[in-house]
Amino acid sequence: MQFVPVTEIEGATGLSKEVIRKWELRYGFPQPLRDGNGERVYPKDQVERLRLVRRLLDSGMRPSKVVELDKSALETLVAGASLAGPVDLTPFQQELFAALKGHDPVRISRLLHVETQAQGLEHFARQTIPQLNILVGEAWLKGDLHIFEEHLYAQAISDFLQAVLPTVGVGPKILLTTMPGEIHVLGLQLAKLVLTLHGANCLLLGAQTPIPEIIKASQAMQIDVVGLSFSIAQPVRNVARFLGDLRAGLDPAVPIWAGGMGTARLPRRIPGVLAVQGFDQVVEALETWPL
Repeated sequence: MQFVPVTEIEGATGLSKEVIRKWELRYGFPQPLRDGNGERVYPKDQVERLRLVRRLLDSGMRPSKVVELDKSALETLVAGASLAGPVDLTPFQQELFAALKGHDPVRISRLLHVETQAQGLEHFARQTIPQLNILVGEAWLKGDLHIFEEHLYAQAISDFLQAVLPTVGVGPKILLTTMPGEIHVLGLQLAKLVLTLHGANCLLLGAQTPIPEIIKASQAMQIDVVGLSFSIAQPVRNVARFLGDLRAGLDPAVPIWAGGMGTARLPRRIPGVLAVQGFDQVVEALETWPL
């Protein structure tokens, strides 16, 4: 039997160690074993189940509905979620996937820049890259892409976003980060680009910043807005608790903008926290700041 060590579980499943550990305690799955050093290791069949769970979460399902299901039930749900059949790729998407499978980052970069010139930077950032992220993520979860190829794509997009980032705006100073357990930052990089295009001054801290550090950074850098992204993998209770705790400790004059699929399931409005879904609402929030 093959095992994936805890140090590699994020790359193998796209789920953070913290989220997986919470599921272990709450749902009784996964059930890791221990290696000779006492570290958690995950059997291959459990890793495959976690990847199926991740696909269902990306399709909009809640962890409480899928984490405890066996592999057969998960595969049935995945098949049902894919009844629309394979997606017809545009010529650009076909070329990008070919470059990705050819392990050619220079060609990937060239394709991204050429397509940006054709579409315009903002449309490319707000529409094309999110679509690519979904396609690449789905291909990786189905096993059509290797982990290193998905990482190659993520790094290429990250480098591209950094290269095309315009001059810092003179609008509100926005700190962008994620809570501990949220490992992905491409969404934040896209938000930084779009917000900067509309005049904001964005400071990206990266992923997994504890509340005390967010508060310290906000004070030290005189932040006007704190922006956070939450994936659907995060239990809604944890999202609500994190936002509530951050709101309680942060300067009341500093609003919190929370985005991502993880905020769509919040049961109630949190005072001082604006839940935004999609870039249209992000831009609207910026244009109406500080109202």
